[in-house]
Amino acid sequence: MRTKRWQDWVELLLGVWLVVSPWVVGYADIEAARLNAVILGIAIVVYSLIELGVPKAWEEWVSAAMGLWLVVSPFVLNFSQQAAATWNAIVVGALVLVFALWALSRDYWPQHRVTGH
Repeated sequence: MRTKRWQDWVELLLGVWLVVSPWVVGYADIEAARLNAVILGIAIVVYSLIELGVPKAWEEWVSAAMGLWLVVSPFVLNFSQQAAATWNAIVVGALVLVFALWALSRDYWPQHRVTGH
């Protein structure tokens, strides 16, 4: 079992940002972008809290999947014409994905060591 990681706290803050970003950045009138940000933001907050409480590898995989979804969602949900919503989703998604994979690589994937002869 791994210890709590700062990456989980950053993911939690990114989730909170996603929830409020439609109103802060100014795309609350675009329903698909707003719902995507709010729903994924809440999900990221929930999973970050779970990761902080009872850390398991599957939670990081879920976070990574949510990050990947955020990156592609402007194109799938057809709000890519709105620059602020698109860049917000891509940047936050990429950060969530990177932090989740970083935590996985440090805590769950075996470390391969090269030994000399």
